[in-house]
Amino acid sequence: MSRSHRSIQAQVIILSLAFTALIALSVFLASIVSLYHSTLRATTQSAEYNLQTLANTLRQNVQEIDSLANWCTVDSTLRNFVFGIRSDQQLLDVYNTLLNKYSSQYTARYLCRLVVTDGDRQLIQQGTMVSQSQPLTLDSLNQLPGFTGGSSEDSWTMLAEDPLTYNHKLMIPVIRTMTRMQSSAKVYLLVSSDMITDAMRDYALNEGCDLFWLMNGSAWRLENGALQPVAPEDWQPEEAQDLRRYELLDSQTRLYACGDRTLVAYPVGYHDLYVAQTLPDAVIAEQFPDMLMPLLWALAAILLLGVVLAMLLRHVIAVPVQALQEQLHRISSGDFTANPAIEWHNDMGDIGRGINGLSRSVSTLMQKRLDDELQKKDLEYRMLQNQINPHFIYNTLNSIKWMATIQHAPGIAEMTMALSRLLKSVSKGSERLVPLQEEFALLNDYFTIQQYRYGGTITLDVTYIEDERLTQSCLIPRFTLQPIVENAIFHGIEPKGCAGSITLTVAHDPANGDVLIDLNDDGVGMTPEQAARALADPGPEDAKAKFRHVGLCNVHKRLQYSFGESYGLSIRSTPGQGTTVEVRLPGEPEQKGELT
Repeated sequence: MSRSHRSIQAQVIILSLAFTALIALSVFLASIVSLYHSTLRATTQSAEYNLQTLANTLRQNVQEIDSLANWCTVDSTLRNFVFGIRSDQQLLDVYNTLLNKYSSQYTARYLCRLVVTDGDRQLIQQGTMVSQSQPLTLDSLNQLPGFTGGSSEDSWTMLAEDPLTYNHKLMIPVIRTMTRMQSSAKVYLLVSSDMITDAMRDYALNEGCDLFWLMNGSAWRLENGALQPVAPEDWQPEEAQDLRRYELLDSQTRLYACGDRTLVAYPVGYHDLYVAQTLPDAVIAEQFPDMLMPLLWALAAILLLGVVLAMLLRHVIAVPVQALQEQLHRISSGDFTANPAIEWHNDMGDIGRGINGLSRSVSTLMQKRLDDELQKKDLEYRMLQNQINPHFIYNTLNSIKWMATIQHAPGIAEMTMALSRLLKSVSKGSERLVPLQEEFALLNDYFTIQQYRYGGTITLDVTYIEDERLTQSCLIPRFTLQPIVENAIFHGIEPKGCAGSITLTVAHDPANGDVLIDLNDDGVGMTPEQAARALADPGPEDAKAKFRHVGLCNVHKRLQYSFGESYGLSIRSTPGQGTTVEVRLPGEPEQKGELT
């Protein structure tokens, strides 16, 4: 067994163990996280449910007290007492009416004072603290908390002591205003804080948690059965942002971050009153020892399965890998014989079949290479044989030229030489890109033939070359200018029916240094639509124009294939005046490209 093979086995075992350990750790951490979130949701929802129950009880009490205060403002007996002339009989009726209404209230035990007065002449009161306080007179009314200047908006906004009593209990003022014509009177109630603490007495509060009464932005903590004010500097809650993990039961429930604690608050339903409690710290630490041993046993079982898996993988992988290595060693030694024993019915067998296929392919390739060598020699022989044909054509054209010279026909001799040079360029030219001066020579040979064809009625003039060095340094695809001149003659000058001229200029583009070759004719011109079609591939419906289009379209595509999409042909034409075809070429050597 080779060292590399042992290394593969070790890697398989290590990776299997590491993978199973990772799975076990992931399961452990997932269990912890799941337990944390489950405990958090259960604790929050339990606190929310308890707060809803408490808030419902307090809501009923607040609603009953508000109803009593409102009744006092509309009862005719009380209104006549306050705004009328008092008599002894009337005072008794008022007292009995107020006593009957007061006694029928469930919350009567929490109503320390129920005062109806105009603040000047009339005063009547009921309540649990009447007999346990200093006498209430018109002069001492202003000592009651919130009485002076108080209105309905000041109800349920404060907790304060009644200075006329002796027990120093916190009380909540509830105020209503009675009006008739230009006169006004007040209904004043003092609600004992026992209404809140009694409702909170049976509240199921976890150890380490605090219960709060929130009123008008201030907070009171329940301590030893009494409400204690929380200092403003210690009460700066911020509304929690991430509420999804708590899964609250009611959209009215509010969560606040208060220091390092989380506060759950639920509205009583009236007067911006809330009951709230802090959530207990997560109890995962207490549950962790109980769940640690089962998790450790699960971790050990997963690791054991990982060891078994590693041994199985070693058996499944090690033997096939060794057989594959031996087959590769034989191939590297030059033995390309296929080995059917490595073609198992599994993924390793696919690799074995691939190796055997590779062996057969190499054998076939070697045989093909021998056949290609024989074909290459045969092709070289044919190429040498075919070279006889161009030489025969050149020699024949030279013979025609000399006969034309002897017979004093210089035009035929010149056309024959021009054609001979063109054919030699076509048959022997192997470079795709040639210098401009060579392309100009090919164009001159072509135009020589056309001049004799048209009897000298057309001319080709090179009117401007910005720099003669461009003709040597600038490269252009072979036979680029000839199709352009041919289109100018056949489709521009010839339809005009009279003599014509073609001018050629070579210059740099000052914007980017490209080389611009302009071929201008004074022919019939064309419309913008015709100019656009001249550079586009003809469609099947334009079969008659296919031959006409293929010249400029072919040149345009060859320029873009050689240099890129930013180069090629552009056409400027005016009907009846002529056409200018612009050839754009790269100006610097490093900008030039060539297809290989």
